[in-house]
Amino acid sequence: MKTNSFFLSFIEEGVNPKYKGYTEGRIEVYTDDKEHAIEEIRFFTNKKSWHDFKEKWDFHDVTKKELDKIRSLVKERFND
Repeated sequence: MKTNSFFLSFIEEGVNPKYKGYTEGRIEVYTDDKEHAIEEIRFFTNKKSWHDFKEKWDFHDVTKKELDKIRSLVKERFND
């Protein structure tokens, strides 16, 4: 089944102490027709802009186009 809406949930995980100041975790991607996440987008960053990015998208529904853009942004900007 093809879906046009995806729900995002940002999960932060513990970071090795030698990477103080970094944020690590995953973005879980859900659809209405699946009980569990259909995808995880990993991140690891120390960029201050991460917090604004997370605030904008966490616990939001997005379109396929927005999800594609988010994947690209995380890969380019938030995977140090």
